[in-house]
Amino acid sequence: MANWKWHPAQTLDLVHHRDIAAAVELALTGALDGHTVNVVDESPTSIYEIAQIVSAPYEPSAEPLDDPWKGRADGALLRTLGFTATVPTVYHAQRDGRL
Repeated sequence: MANWKWHPAQTLDLVHHRDIAAAVELALTGALDGHTVNVVDESPTSIYEIAQIVSAPYEPSAEPLDDPWKGRADGALLRTLGFTATVPTVYHAQRDGRL
């Protein structure tokens, strides 16, 4: 992860493979016809948090982020079309042994 050289506070939207499958199933019903959607979890996770979860060293930083929206996607449209994440966050995945 250190090779990424991303700011530790940079956040990413993640998605569990179960939720990708759920989004595909929803798409097969026709609910997503005519829409382009982002499949993401319910809470972005920082690079520092990801490093902590996988027990990888990553130095914290007090420097401001250059682009706080890098790596982010908006999943609101998908939710309005009937999608609900079955694994809402990486912390749920970790708690449930789904990492």
